[in-house]
This record gives sequence, C-alpha cells and structure tokens, in this order.
Amino acid sequence: MMQFRYRQNLSVLLVFFFCLVASRLDAQPKDTLRVLFVGNSYTYFWNLPQMVAAMGASRDFPMMARKSTAGGASLRQHWDGEKGLKTRQLITQSQWDVVVIQNHSLSSIDTPEEFLSYGQKFIDLIRESGARPMLYETWARAYNPLMQEKISAGYSDLGKVSTTEVAPVGQVWAQVRSLRPDLELFHEDGSHPSTAGTYLTACVFYAMLTGESPIGLADRIKITDKNGEELYLAMMSQENAEFLQAVVEAHILNPEHIKK
Repeated sequence: MMQFRYRQNLSVLLVFFFCLVASRLDAQPKDTLRVLFVGNSYTYFWNLPQMVAAMGASRDFPMMARKSTAGGASLRQHWDGEKGLKTRQLITQSQWDVVVIQNHSLSSIDTPEEFLSYGQKFIDLIRESGARPMLYETWARAYNPLMQEKISAGYSDLGKVSTTEVAPVGQVWAQVRSLRPDLELFHEDGSHPSTAGTYLTACVFYAMLTGESPIGLADRIKITDKNGEELYLAMMSQENAEFLQAVVEAHILNPEHIKK
C-alpha cells in the first residue's frame, strides 16, 4: 500500500513538474525563440545555454534557453531516461522552436552505430513535436587534435542522412587552436571547455540560431538574477573576444554551414 502511494505521489509530482515547465514556456512572448539544449557537461559547463540567450538579449533578439543535461550522458541514456533524465518528456510536452542535441564527446568514435541510431531517434522525435533539430558537433580532446576528423565525420553523416543542420563547433575549435595555440579553450582536464571555450561555442550557436554575425558582441556576458543583481557568465579581453567572433563569422556565415 505504501509503495502504491509512493508511486501515485511521484506521478502527481511529475505531472506538476511538466505543467510548470509548460506554463513558464507559455508565459514567454510569442516572438521569443525557444531553445532546448540536450547533452552533458559539454553543454552545461559555464552555462552555455544562458550565455547564448544573453548574447541574443544584448542584440534585442529574444531567446529563452533551457537544458536537459547530466554529466557524461549519451543520447542513448537520454532516450532511456537514465541518470534521472526526462529529456523525451521535455521535448514532447513543451513547445520548442529548436532542440539542440549533443552526444557524448567520444560517441561518434567509440560507438558509431549507437551514435547514428539514437541521433536519428531524437531527430524524428523533435520533428514530430514541431521543433527544428540541430546537431551540436563537439571538439577533439586537447591531447589528440586528430580526433576531430572522425567526430566531424560522424555528425556530418548524421546530418546528411537526416537533413539536419550541424553546428560545427568542433571545426571552429580546431581552427582557433591552429591560429591561436596561446588562447586556452580547455579546462585543466583537457576535455571540458574553459570560459573562453564556452564563449566560442556560444558565438557559434548565436550565429546558427539568429543568422547574425557575432561581431561586436560584448566581451563580458552578463545576466540579471531575480534580485536584480548582475551575474557575469564570461569575462574576456576585448582582443580575444573580437578574434573568436571573427573566426566564427568566417566559418559559420557561409551557405555551407547555415541556412538563412
């Protein structure tokens, strides 16, 4: 009896949670671009979704960004609801304009069949929900830049067979690493992004989602909390910010990479 009541209460709480999410989404202005980021720590490090939305806000491009993430999660784990993830419910029970999906950083190398299979499952689900899917191509680890070729090929193949846009973040990282090896894009673990790495990734998504150049974006990205206090998501030197913006503009604002 106690187990039945527990399950019943849990069901009620889940229904309440998704109703709350839906109500908050409905409260957004109708011209607001609603974006859900699905992934793992490569997505939540340094608050990537919020940084992208803050960049949009600074240009009067209203954007609401949310995330469904768990450390080390793959798309299979998102699909199966492991690690407490409710990604499929968030996609189907809320109204999104774009859903960005990011697989485990080594999935296209270690488990290519699973990478393609679950990538396609999510793409189909996203389209059925009325949203536009976008693939978040990740970057090579610091110790082996040669990984990038296989990572990019995996995302490119999935993008082609599913006719889905690919945000070529990994390729942009590779270009920056080649041009400016002094500019540290990595956290000390050689895998996750530094603040500069997330800033660069955010510039890619700003260009992909808005179709606008990131040139001229602020070098300090900030938001305001519920108490009216300013919170800084990124603090770059003006020179480094301008360099990263220029690389993104040259790579992304090209018919091969983005549909205007």
